Amino acid sequence: MRRAILFTLVSFALSGTVHARGQFIALQTPSLQITKVSANGKYAVGSAAEVGYRVIVATNTEQAIPGLDVALGINNFGTISGAVPVNGGAANGGTDLGAYAPLGADPIQLTDALQQDSNGYDIADDGTVVGLSFDDGFVGPAVAFKWTSKDGMVALPVNRPDNYSRANVISPDGRVIAGWNDQDDGYRSAVIWQDGVALDMTDPDGNPIGEADGVSPNGEYVVGSGYFDPDTFANTAWIWNAKTGLQHIPSMTFAFGVTNDGKTVVGSTGFFDDPPRAAVIWRDGVGTVTAGAFLAEQGITVPAGWDASLSGGFGGISADGKVMAGWSFGPLGMQSYVVKLWCSTPALGSGYSCPPANVAPLAPIARKK
Repeated sequence: MRRAILFTLVSFALSGTVHARGQFIALQTPSLQITKVSANGKYAVGSAAEVGYRVIVATNTEQAIPGLDVALGINNFGTISGAVPVNGGAANGGTDLGAYAPLGADPIQLTDALQQDSNGYDIADDGTVVGLSFDDGFVGPAVAFKWTSKDGMVALPVNRPDNYSRANVISPDGRVIAGWNDQDDGYRSAVIWQDGVALDMTDPDGNPIGEADGVSPNGEYVVGSGYFDPDTFANTAWIWNAKTGLQHIPSMTFAFGVTNDGKTVVGSTGFFDDPPRAAVIWRDGVGTVTAGAFLAEQGITVPAGWDASLSGGFGGISADGKVMAGWSFGPLGMQSYVVKLWCSTPALGSGYSCPPANVAPLAPIARKK
């Protein structure tokens, strides 16, 4: 009897069946586009139809924040940064006013605005908000700002103050901020602020690279877009670390999130790529693959009615790589999703050591020809 049981287990182990190493969760708000995942993986944030949304990952709850017409950043406490609309908001001829919305509370407007409009792009755990302040119609340069309850809204220093700038992201401890400051020719180039000091990002030849869109929760890695790869003549995503310097990420055009160890980056391919724009994930030592291929590798099934290749893009990833979120096209049209993994992503690929999930084996995802 024991031999029979052992033979069954060994046969099953050698059969090549892939156990699900996580799950795909389809969010049910039409047109919701996820823009960030909190460092601890507990929350995600996005907007749909000029309404901000908070996603509570543990319960798959989607909370509309009616007072926000856009929601872009979220911290480890579930506090959202974005904007409240006045007279229809900036998209409808009115004004946007930067704001934050704590868990279970109405949005609170940022004080001491630098210009008529403002938008909170991200928020640290201490409530520091960073973003963009601008005049109606973008008359004059838009300004990257940092806001605190103590000092109000203050312009971040840049090396070209007469040109447009914006702060896109901030580390949870508030020490590292990243975004962009236009070059004189209008090129949107990356800036990293470390303890308030601006660093313009350039490639090894001294050429400016594109804007920064993600920072690891520990502040050690920054990712962005617009790195020209002379080998392929393509603009690719990039990852930067103070110790190891700048590295381009092949087959990824835009990078939006990076894990604490810098070994996993999520983003998308370009707007006009063929095949169409797709969510992609890069892993150190593995390379870049599409979200559809990655989920198939993990035995995670994309539900019926969804684009199997997950054309669209990833919006963010948690510090440990166990939670990531993005948008694609599902039964509701443009639709967002959350992927929960049982193990961190850096170990995936060769030598994957995560034990199989305690679920029934799933069939591989069908891929388009």
